[in-house]
Parts: sequence; C-alpha cells; structure tokens
Amino acid sequence: MLVNLSQLLQQLLYFPRKIPSPLNPSDLLNRYRNATARLFLFGWDGTLTPIVRDPAPAVPTPAVLILQKLSPNPENEFWIISGRDPGFLEKHFSSVPSIGLSAEHGAFVRRPGHADWENASGRADKAWQDEAMTIFEKFTDKTPGSVIERKNVSITWHYRNAALEEGAVRSKECRNHLKEDVVQSNSDPEVIDGKMCLEIRPRSIDKGVIVQSIIAGFANKQKEPTAPDFVLCMGDDRTDEGLLESFDG
Repeated sequence: MLVNLSQLLQQLLYFPRKIPSPLNPSDLLNRYRNATARLFLFGWDGTLTPIVRDPAPAVPTPAVLILQKLSPNPENEFWIISGRDPGFLEKHFSSVPSIGLSAEHGAFVRRPGHADWENASGRADKAWQDEAMTIFEKFTDKTPGSVIERKNVSITWHYRNAALEEGAVRSKECRNHLKEDVVQSNSDPEVIDGKMCLEIRPRSIDKGVIVQSIIAGFANKQKEPTAPDFVLCMGDDRTDEGLLESFDG
C-alpha cells in the first residue's frame, strides 16, 4: 500500500508546474503510515491530469490508476473535486465506486460507494445564463481557437487554443462585459479566472462548501465520529482556492 502511495506522490509532486510543491514525500509517507482515518481531495484538470489544448479529451493518467488501487482501503477516502460535469466524471469513474466525485465545483456529488448523484446546488438561479452565453458567443466569434463549455449550472469559456496575447486581452474584455452586463444585474453569479479559461457560475457553488460537507460525512461514517487524522488536498488554480482554504489554519 505504501508503495502505491509513494508512486502516487511521485506522479503528483513532480507534475510539471511553475511553482514546486513544498510537500516532503518522506514526511507524508510517515504521516500516512501513522494515520487510520485518511481523506484525499484532488482537483482534476492540472492536478490529476495535465492541462491540454482541447479540454474534452483530458483523460485519466497514471496517477489516477494508482489512486484506484489505494481507494478500496477502508481507512482511505478519496474524492475528485472537479469543475467538469457529472457526465464526464461518470464516464471515467463509473467502474470505481469507491472514489467520491464532485462535479461542477460541488454542484453535483456522487458519494463513495453510491451510484446515484446528488444535486447539491438546489434550485440555483439560471436566469442569467442566456445573457452570459450571448457574451461568450460574441467573444468566441472574434477569438479563433476559443470554445464554450456549457454545463448544468455554469458556463466556461476556454481560450487555451487562441493566440496567447489575443486570448489574454479578450479574456479581460470578456470578464469586464460579464461583470457589467450580467453580474451587476444579477445577485447570484460570479466570474472566476481559471487556467486559460473564464467561468461564470452561481456564487453559492464553491469547492470549499462541498469539502465541509465531505468532512461532516466522513466523521459521521466513522465507528467513533471523528475528523480525519490525515488529509492530502491538492489543486492547481483559482478555482481550487475554496478547496484549499477549507483547511486554512
């Protein structure tokens, strides 16, 4: 089991990224060995799979295959907390029920050992989506290489295939239009900058909120209700800030 964890850390900690990870693999393995109630929380794009030019084919990597070997251990609980929609995650993880899935930043949840998805977004207001789509379509038309990903409760505009300078400029313009024409007239949505993408989603949908729910559920399933004694939480961009801030301090 420790061999599998060591392999997982090797995949994740040395993943190509601008900022080196401060984690010490040896210390992490020791903490893992001494724990009996372990919780793992990972982002998807940029964490378990590399950022690719076309977001659609971002498929499981060796890190995910190792994770699948670790997840059946009853002392471990694994979650993938992604901005992807439930269909994408279900496609790749339907055969791994031991891994918990959170789609669209916590709007939809499939808990470990369960086949059904929960709608955690409730009745989120979607009245603003058509107006946001009109703006995204406008910028897609004038930014070659950009594409729109419309999900259940959020919309993402990807410009990673656009010319670098043009994509950066158009992104700022698009963000300003969204804030002025959509956010100011609707209390619900917020605009988030991701890696080479721009997303608008309900303000109530946040990875940090779903993490608190996961921790509460984790404690409730223990023989003696307790918080996890080992947590490994990893993300890679602003959309993961809520995930990481759940453990701040």
